[in-house]
Amino acid sequence: MVALLLIPIKNCNIPQKRLDEQRLDEQPQTNREVLNTVLWRVLQPLTFKHNPSAESRYYNVLCADGNFRCCKPVLAAWLADCPEYSDLHHPERHVCFWCECPKNELGDYVPPDKQHPWPDHNLYRTLSDANSKAANAELSSRHVHQGFNMFRHIRCIVSDLPKPDHLHSKQIGMLDHLQKWIFHFMKTHKLLDKYNAIWLSVPAYHDLTRKN
Repeated sequence: MVALLLIPIKNCNIPQKRLDEQRLDEQPQTNREVLNTVLWRVLQPLTFKHNPSAESRYYNVLCADGNFRCCKPVLAAWLADCPEYSDLHHPERHVCFWCECPKNELGDYVPPDKQHPWPDHNLYRTLSDANSKAANAELSSRHVHQGFNMFRHIRCIVSDLPKPDHLHSKQIGMLDHLQKWIFHFMKTHKLLDKYNAIWLSVPAYHDLTRKN
């Protein structure tokens, strides 16, 4: 994790009048601006906007052994749900993030020769910067919010970035690795029987069966 993104305070234990004020149309726009300001501070060096030469994409990084090395950052994405994609990429809610499929056609079969166009982030950025009545109308017709969006400035197709599966690659994978490491550690120090006895003493709980 590079930075902790800001999350608005949960609306709880406050009067209904105050809750309605926080849900005005201006509030989502403010939240999007705060989120993108944080993302801009974190990801701006990766845009190569001011110096697009190949050399500028490398950085001298201080490594753990005290030496500096010339490194090139590699972008990866993460798995997110629909509301998170909406907050990050500025489309309207309940639209497709992979293509510009109209809302009323979501779930319909589309022949291969009539696929919907891909999201054009360069076009979105140009229309948003223009900030004219016609440009905003064009963004609205494509179900995209007007305003600055960090991901429109990164020279890649964000939806095609590799997305690691945190559950299987980290949690389950690392748990299996740690279990094997602990097993050999306990065996070396002749504590394996006590270790197994502790596991066997854990009772069954709901859908978790007792160890055998």
